Amino acid sequence: MDLSADSGAALFERIRLGDAAAEGELVESFGGKVYAMAVVRTRDREASRDLVQDVLWAVIQALRGGHLRAPDKLAAFVSGTARNLINNYCRTRGRAARDTAPPSQPLTTNVEHAFDDQQRAVVVRAAVRGLEGIDRRILTLTLVDGLTAVEIATRLSLNPDAVRQRKSRAIKKVMALLADRSGR
Repeated sequence: MDLSADSGAALFERIRLGDAAAEGELVESFGGKVYAMAVVRTRDREASRDLVQDVLWAVIQALRGGHLRAPDKLAAFVSGTARNLINNYCRTRGRAARDTAPPSQPLTTNVEHAFDDQQRAVVVRAAVRGLEGIDRRILTLTLVDGLTAVEIATRLSLNPDAVRQRKSRAIKKVMALLADRSGR
């Protein structure tokens, strides 16, 4: 479900006024995108599910408090919140792993789980390879490197709005390819 600027502003206002159904719509609209961002950055499905909850809760709290300055930019607000919380998680997890994991401790993995992840990764890579070069680069800079649209625009000599549009279209294409391959 994509939200236009007007429907994003209306959704913000409904949440600000305490409409629980509007909060459900927000979760439905953005949960999948936030999950995709989290999985790409963390490579951990369980942590990604937790991050989706954290991100959407933070967004709802901010919207309830009326903290969105540009209601027509709800999607950008959700994406920015997701990017920041996911980056914080990755930084914290990296420090915690260095501080707590003894170097001699062997890593154990669930072979079946690893195989599923590997198969999914192959499908995602194939879907991303199907994108135009610039769209593929924008997705990589966004989801892997955690850059903002303005930072990407500067690197690629593009307009930030063009970066946002290309990124949105690229994500939709990848999601459609993945849905087609999974038989949905």
